[in-house]
Amino acid sequence: MITLYQLATSPFTEKVRRALAYKGIAFDIHEVERAAVPGGRYAKVSPTGKFPAMDHDGTGIWDSTDIIRHLEAAFPQKPLIPVDPRDAALAHVIEDWADESLYFYEITMRLAWAHNLEAALDEFAAGMPGLSHDDVRQRILEGAGALTKTQGLGRKPVAQVVADAQRHFAAIDAMLDGRDWLIGSSLSVADLAVIAQVNALLYAVEARDALAASRNIVAWTARVDSVAPYAKAAS
Repeated sequence: MITLYQLATSPFTEKVRRALAYKGIAFDIHEVERAAVPGGRYAKVSPTGKFPAMDHDGTGIWDSTDIIRHLEAAFPQKPLIPVDPRDAALAHVIEDWADESLYFYEITMRLAWAHNLEAALDEFAAGMPGLSHDDVRQRILEGAGALTKTQGLGRKPVAQVVADAQRHFAAIDAMLDGRDWLIGSSLSVADLAVIAQVNALLYAVEARDALAASRNIVAWTARVDSVAPYAKAAS
């Protein structure tokens, strides 16, 4: 029995749910109440307060990378980590790039820039009951702004961030040139990690403009959707 403790707005939730769907694993969903996390309500399943977290027959796993590696060991059908050592290494590097670099671009562009936050505000407000949209907006802008300034991206001028994002989209597009998948001949964890961050980035008008300049990304996202849909549950 698998229960996924998730924040629906998180790209890491999307990454894990696509992995579960691809492998055909049935799972239940528990939506985490953000305000209850600091008080320790979910400490049993995620002692670190990181989400998504997964309970698999009483065993708790948190962090999307660790969850997928747990799934690989427990459900080896339709592997997401390539067999070839070099391809596996590249998948690891691309997954880490998506999780640790592209992630801060989506936090900056989707959540720290007020004109883009409006597109995501209803979804975030749904996970923060009892707060007005104005309160949710203020908390997100302040929290995302502080996080990205500490990380460094939030201290860059807007035009520089946009240029960086355009280069990231161009890199994804180039990796897909003449290929169906980012690594090897089948879907891998690299595809899942990148598509989750791309979809979060597309809340930003500037990212949608970058996507419009690409040749391969839209067709690739359709391929990923066809084999690893972002579904509520796997059948």
